[in-house]
Amino acid sequence: MKTNPNQSVNNLNSNDFAYSARISTPNGEKDIQSFQIGDSILAFSAKLESGTVKLTASQAKVSFSNGIESKKQTRVIYLNLIDSQGSSKNITCSADQLFLLINGKYAPASQLQPGQELVNKEGNPINIESVKTGSFKGGIHSISTNAAFGDIPNGHLLVANDIIMGDFSFQLYFDNLPDELKQS
Repeated sequence: MKTNPNQSVNNLNSNDFAYSARISTPNGEKDIQSFQIGDSILAFSAKLESGTVKLTASQAKVSFSNGIESKKQTRVIYLNLIDSQGSSKNITCSADQLFLLINGKYAPASQLQPGQELVNKEGNPINIESVKTGSFKGGIHSISTNAAFGDIPNGHLLVANDIIMGDFSFQLYFDNLPDELKQS
Protein backbone atom coordinates (compact mmCIF):
# COMPACT_ATOMS: atom_id res chain seq x y z
CA MET A 1 0.00 0.00 0.00
CA LYS A 2 1.16 3.47 -0.71
CA THR A 3 0.80 6.35 1.66
CA ASN A 4 -0.27 9.84 0.76
CA PRO A 5 2.76 11.33 -1.04
CA ASN A 6 1.90 14.77 0.35
CA GLN A 7 1.98 13.46 3.92
CA SER A 8 5.25 13.05 5.77
CA VAL A 9 5.49 10.97 8.92
CA ASN A 10 7.68 13.80 10.20
CA ASN A 11 4.81 16.26 9.76
CA LEU A 12 2.96 15.58 12.99
CA ASN A 13 0.87 18.72 12.68
CA SER A 14 -1.25 16.84 10.19
CA ASN A 15 -4.45 15.01 11.14
CA ASP A 16 -4.35 16.44 14.64
CA PHE A 17 -6.84 17.61 17.18
CA ALA A 18 -6.37 20.38 19.69
CA TYR A 19 -5.52 19.27 23.21
CA SER A 20 -8.56 18.35 25.30
CA ALA A 21 -10.50 16.79 22.40
CA ARG A 22 -12.41 13.99 24.14
CA ILE A 23 -11.77 10.53 22.63
CA SER A 24 -13.94 7.48 23.47
CA THR A 25 -12.38 4.49 25.21
CA PRO A 26 -13.95 1.29 26.59
CA ASN A 27 -13.95 3.03 30.00
CA GLY A 28 -15.33 6.44 29.03
CA GLU A 29 -13.66 9.45 27.46
CA LYS A 30 -10.10 10.68 27.68
CA ASP A 31 -8.28 13.82 26.48
CA ILE A 32 -6.40 13.05 23.24
CA GLN A 33 -3.05 14.18 24.64
CA SER A 34 -3.36 11.66 27.53
CA PHE A 35 -3.07 8.55 25.32
CA GLN A 36 0.02 6.40 25.52
CA ILE A 37 1.03 3.58 23.16
CA GLY A 38 -0.79 0.41 24.28
CA ASP A 39 -3.82 2.20 25.81
CA SER A 40 -7.24 0.80 24.95
CA ILE A 41 -9.42 2.85 22.64
CA LEU A 42 -12.75 2.37 20.88
CA ALA A 43 -12.25 1.92 17.15
CA PHE A 44 -15.16 1.92 14.75
CA SER A 45 -16.05 0.39 11.41
CA ALA A 46 -18.65 2.02 9.18
CA LYS A 47 -20.88 0.52 6.52
CA LEU A 48 -23.59 2.15 4.40
CA GLU A 49 -26.72 -0.05 4.40
CA SER A 50 -29.88 1.10 2.61
CA GLY A 51 -28.71 4.72 2.77
CA THR A 52 -27.96 4.59 6.52
CA VAL A 53 -24.52 4.56 8.13
CA LYS A 54 -24.14 1.56 10.45
CA LEU A 55 -21.31 1.74 12.99
CA THR A 56 -19.67 -1.17 14.80
CA ALA A 57 -17.37 -0.53 17.75
CA SER A 58 -14.47 -2.70 18.80
CA GLN A 59 -11.61 -2.33 21.22
CA ALA A 60 -8.18 -1.54 19.79
CA LYS A 61 -4.83 -0.44 21.13
CA VAL A 62 -3.15 2.89 20.50
CA SER A 63 -0.08 2.28 18.31
CA PHE A 64 0.91 5.92 17.81
CA SER A 65 0.47 8.93 20.08
CA ASN A 66 2.39 12.12 19.54
CA GLY A 67 1.83 15.81 19.85
CA ILE A 68 3.33 19.20 20.39
CA GLU A 69 2.65 22.09 22.73
CA SER A 70 2.99 25.03 20.38
CA LYS A 71 3.76 28.51 21.53
CA LYS A 72 3.39 29.65 17.91
CA GLN A 73 0.12 30.07 16.10
CA THR A 74 -0.94 27.19 13.85
CA ARG A 75 -3.57 27.27 11.08
CA VAL A 76 -6.57 25.11 11.98
CA ILE A 77 -10.17 24.48 11.04
CA TYR A 78 -12.90 25.37 13.53
CA LEU A 79 -16.11 23.35 13.08
CA ASN A 80 -19.33 24.41 14.76
CA LEU A 81 -21.84 21.53 14.69
CA ILE A 82 -25.50 21.31 15.69
CA ASP A 83 -27.20 18.00 16.51
CA SER A 84 -30.88 17.17 15.97
CA GLN A 85 -31.73 18.39 19.49
CA GLY A 86 -30.10 21.77 18.80
CA SER A 87 -27.03 21.12 20.97
CA SER A 88 -23.81 22.69 19.76
CA LYS A 89 -20.46 20.89 19.46
CA ASN A 90 -17.14 22.42 18.47
CA ILE A 91 -14.09 20.77 16.98
CA THR A 92 -10.67 22.32 16.39
CA CYS A 93 -8.52 20.28 14.01
CA SER A 94 -6.03 20.37 11.16
CA ALA A 95 -7.25 20.98 7.61
CA ASP A 96 -6.61 17.35 6.62
CA GLN A 97 -8.42 15.73 9.55
CA LEU A 98 -10.78 13.16 8.01
CA PHE A 99 -14.47 12.88 8.88
CA LEU A 100 -17.26 10.44 8.01
CA LEU A 101 -20.20 12.10 6.26
CA ILE A 102 -23.79 10.87 6.66
CA ASN A 103 -23.70 9.65 3.03
CA GLY A 104 -20.97 7.12 3.96
CA LYS A 105 -18.18 9.06 2.28
CA TYR A 106 -15.08 10.64 3.85
CA ALA A 107 -13.78 14.18 3.55
CA PRO A 108 -10.98 16.25 5.07
CA ALA A 109 -11.98 19.22 7.23
CA SER A 110 -10.73 21.62 4.54
CA GLN A 111 -13.46 20.39 2.16
CA LEU A 112 -16.35 20.55 4.62
CA GLN A 113 -19.08 23.13 4.10
CA PRO A 114 -22.00 24.46 6.16
CA GLY A 115 -25.10 22.36 5.55
CA GLN A 116 -23.23 19.07 5.17
CA GLU A 117 -23.80 16.41 7.81
CA LEU A 118 -21.20 14.43 9.74
CA VAL A 119 -21.93 11.27 11.74
CA ASN A 120 -22.13 11.14 15.53
CA LYS A 121 -21.21 8.12 17.64
CA GLU A 122 -24.75 6.70 17.35
CA GLY A 123 -24.66 6.90 13.55
CA ASN A 124 -26.98 9.91 13.45
CA PRO A 125 -26.43 13.06 11.38
CA ILE A 126 -24.95 16.17 12.93
CA ASN A 127 -25.20 19.36 10.89
CA ILE A 128 -22.20 21.52 10.08
CA GLU A 129 -23.27 25.01 11.09
CA SER A 130 -19.98 26.73 10.21
CA VAL A 131 -16.45 25.99 9.02
CA LYS A 132 -13.79 28.59 9.72
CA THR A 133 -10.07 28.68 9.13
CA GLY A 134 -8.13 30.46 11.80
CA SER A 135 -5.10 30.60 14.03
CA PHE A 136 -4.66 28.43 17.10
CA LYS A 137 -2.05 28.63 19.82
CA GLY A 138 -1.85 25.53 21.97
CA GLY A 139 -1.30 21.80 21.99
CA ILE A 140 -1.93 19.60 18.97
CA HIS A 141 -1.99 15.77 19.13
CA SER A 142 -2.38 12.71 16.86
CA ILE A 143 -3.21 9.09 17.64
CA SER A 144 -3.59 5.84 15.66
CA THR A 145 -4.94 2.40 16.38
CA ASN A 146 -3.12 -0.88 15.85
CA ALA A 147 -5.73 -2.13 13.33
CA ALA A 148 -4.42 -3.41 10.00
CA PHE A 149 -5.17 -1.03 7.15
CA GLY A 150 -6.90 -2.31 4.02
CA ASP A 151 -8.63 -0.25 1.38
CA ILE A 152 -11.30 0.95 3.84
CA PRO A 153 -10.71 2.61 7.23
CA ASN A 154 -12.35 -0.04 9.44
CA GLY A 155 -10.70 0.05 12.85
CA HIS A 156 -9.26 3.50 12.12
CA LEU A 157 -12.38 5.52 12.93
CA LEU A 158 -12.51 7.09 16.37
CA VAL A 159 -14.97 9.22 18.29
CA ALA A 160 -13.76 12.74 19.10
CA ASN A 161 -16.20 15.04 20.91
CA ASP A 162 -18.97 12.57 19.94
CA ILE A 163 -18.13 12.76 16.18
CA ILE A 164 -16.72 9.96 13.99
CA MET A 165 -13.31 10.91 12.63
CA GLY A 166 -10.26 9.18 11.17
CA ASP A 167 -7.06 8.41 13.05
CA PHE A 168 -3.55 9.39 11.90
CA SER A 169 -3.06 6.14 9.94
CA PHE A 170 -6.23 6.84 7.95
CA GLN A 171 -4.68 10.14 6.85
CA LEU A 172 -1.53 8.35 5.69
CA TYR A 173 -3.54 5.81 3.65
CA PHE A 174 -6.35 8.10 2.46
CA ASP A 175 -5.16 7.88 -1.16
CA ASN A 176 -5.84 4.10 -1.06
CA LEU A 177 -9.50 4.65 -0.27
CA PRO A 178 -11.75 3.77 -3.23
CA ASP A 179 -12.91 6.93 -5.04
CA GLU A 180 -16.55 6.08 -4.36
CA LEU A 181 -15.85 6.54 -0.63
CA LYS A 182 -14.30 10.01 -1.05
CA GLN A 183 -16.49 13.09 -1.04
CA SER A 184 -15.74 15.09 -4.16
